[in-house]
Amino acid sequence: MDIEDLGPAERIVAGAIGEPGNRRFYLQVTADGELTTLLAEKAQINALATQGVAILDANEISSDEVAVDRLIAAGMHVQDPGFDGERFRIGEISIALAPSELLTITVEDIEGEDGITFVIAPEQFRAMAKVAIDVVESGRPTCPWCKLPMDPSGHQCAARNGHHRD
Repeated sequence: MDIEDLGPAERIVAGAIGEPGNRRFYLQVTADGELTTLLAEKAQINALATQGVAILDANEISSDEVAVDRLIAAGMHVQDPGFDGERFRIGEISIALAPSELLTITVEDIEGEDGITFVIAPEQFRAMAKVAIDVVESGRPTCPWCKLPMDPSGHQCAARNGHHRD
């Protein structure tokens, strides 16, 4: 497999395009002025954000909260790449913490044929994570019985034998 080293990322964002129930999730990295867009699952975006923050917290890596807030205020939304505008669909993501306190993120495609790696500062990662978690949580509400997303037009709950529950 060929893993392209993008070097230090200038920007990392994770989010969704579309309405809840019909969204496509993306991870976008800008390095050396080039935007790389990767198609993801909602669970992958959530895991990247929560696990990366957990790594930073477990290693007591502090961040300048003013810098994090400035990054968020500057805009942390994904750009719509259009249909099939992504480089690949994400298969695996790994996160490592370097002695320099930078995060090294490696992302491989679902077929194991392509991949990228890049480094990112803790403040940039925390800004991405805050926005990504908000995007994930802004989706359809979860049914308390079957734990599946509820359709706004009516939910057939499998745990309640298909009876509609609004």
